[in-house]
Amino acid sequence: MFSLHPVTAPKDKREAILQAMLELVAERGFHDAPMSLVARRAGTSAGIIYHYFPSKDDLIRALYLHVKAKMGRFLIEGQVVGMPVELAFKRVWMNAYRFYRTHQQEMKFLDQYENSPYCGGSPEVEALVQQDQNFALLLHLFRPKSAGGPLKNLPQEAISELTIGVAARLAKRVKPLKSKALEEIAAACWAAVTS
Repeated sequence: MFSLHPVTAPKDKREAILQAMLELVAERGFHDAPMSLVARRAGTSAGIIYHYFPSKDDLIRALYLHVKAKMGRFLIEGQVVGMPVELAFKRVWMNAYRFYRTHQQEMKFLDQYENSPYCGGSPEVEALVQQDQNFALLLHLFRPKSAGGPLKNLPQEAISELTIGVAARLAKRVKPLKSKALEEIAAACWAAVTS
């Protein structure tokens, strides 16, 4: 029998809901992104959303993990595994800058999430490492000296700010930086966390 309505696979519905929430948060912020608008944007009903996500908070947290997983895949592009650690760091840093330049909605979402009460800090990092092999790899590569790695024994939040945080803030500039300047900044970030 022929159906006028295409059948959507569950994963597609979930993806559509996540994408709708991403767009709305980037455009309007968390508080001005009601579930009714998410449902309309995703082409579904609020009931379907609640089938996948018990609450708006759960949807926002799931979106955070979704965006961070996308970012993790982007960060390791270019075969960072097997590279000398300093070169891998610089490649990851450059990838982070490109991610933030080319993924504006994700950048706006992460800015809001990571500066909100939603952000739980260390427990979220641990959950991310458990759920995403790319972040597990990155944390293994770039671990502190006390764990056999090359980085200073600083809190993870400080390392993130001195490295990926710098790339994120520079990526927000209207005019992109030239490759030579980016390479120099990546080298300076490496020196800041290893010297």
